[in-house]
Amino acid sequence: MADVAAVGSVLIPAARRSRQNHGAAVALLAASAVMAETIPPCINLIILGFVANMSIGGLFMAGLLPAGLMALALIAAAIAFGSPAALAEDDARPRTPMAQLWGGVAVALGLIVIVFGGFKSGVATATEISAFGALYALVVGGIAFRELGPRAASRTFVQAATRSGLVLFIVAAAQALAFVLTLQQIPHALAELMVGLSNTGGSRLFMLLSILILIVMGSVLEGAAALIIFGPLLVPVAAQLGIAPLHYGVVLVIAMGIGLFAPPLGLGLYGACLIGDVPIEMTVKPMMKYLGLLFLCLLAIAFIPALSLFLPHALGY
Repeated sequence: MADVAAVGSVLIPAARRSRQNHGAAVALLAASAVMAETIPPCINLIILGFVANMSIGGLFMAGLLPAGLMALALIAAAIAFGSPAALAEDDARPRTPMAQLWGGVAVALGLIVIVFGGFKSGVATATEISAFGALYALVVGGIAFRELGPRAASRTFVQAATRSGLVLFIVAAAQALAFVLTLQQIPHALAELMVGLSNTGGSRLFMLLSILILIVMGSVLEGAAALIIFGPLLVPVAAQLGIAPLHYGVVLVIAMGIGLFAPPLGLGLYGACLIGDVPIEMTVKPMMKYLGLLFLCLLAIAFIPALSLFLPHALGY
């Protein structure tokens, strides 16, 4: 959701200026966020590594090539099926000097240094780093770019609070449903059913069932909740069936990510529509095309273990 909010605030206005289909732009934004589930330092990989007793560094390395595969697939689909961008009406305005552009780039890169430097050094947690990043953005916007005065900052705070309230209302409803499902032991019953069927069908059937159930449960439950419930139950069974834990963990996280943005229940898709100010009806059709493509990528990742195990093995994990 944070990825969607950060990128969408830039992507959606640009799509409108270039006269792109708004629903397709929001769908591409949401589908692209799926691959972010396996790009370090994704919090869901950290959660899975903790609850399933797996190497978090190994999971980070295992997720890079699968994320690259999904990114290339989405880029190819966007080029093949997208419409040419129209020139913006204000395209004839005076060009910014190159030196000023490079200065802006250098200042903006400071945010990346803060995020990755703080995370790698252990100075702060991911949540605390986000607070430092927000403070840095306020300072840079007001001093370096001189675009964020007191009035603009106050409007930004109001918009952030409004959008956060909308998204958190959906999250609260999803959490209530997750509580009921957990209370009724439905995830545990599904896991036991998977294990029973896999004893006769083998590892391939177990992998397919895992993908389908995580997609469904990822759309119903909040993403981290689905991993916390299913990770400790399924990872040991996968190891007994000869599936490498790092490989299986990446498959679980991607399947959960697809479910998170899958209509009609996916929490992430609703959040993307709120951020893009687009009715969800406009996004369903293009979203299904992108998710179908990502599902094919997931099947390739699931049944070609080298895609997720090459880097961890090369680096000694």
